[in-house]
Amino acid sequence: MADVPPPPPGEMTVSPLFGWEAVAGVVLLVLALALVVALVAALRGGRADRPELEALLQARSERRHGPTT
Repeated sequence: MADVPPPPPGEMTVSPLFGWEAVAGVVLLVLALALVVALVAALRGGRADRPELEALLQARSERRHGPTT
């Protein structure tokens, strides 16, 4: 195997962004996962609170306008 001469002084042999592709990939994966978790939480939370919300709105309406028959 032939000897490889050393690079001239000041010449970059490694890219400044070497290895950052993996870091960027992990960050994007975590952001995507957080978005999915937030969407699922928003969808599930809205369904569980509806009976209580409906009862509260009905009680407010009855106080304001009198009981409905």
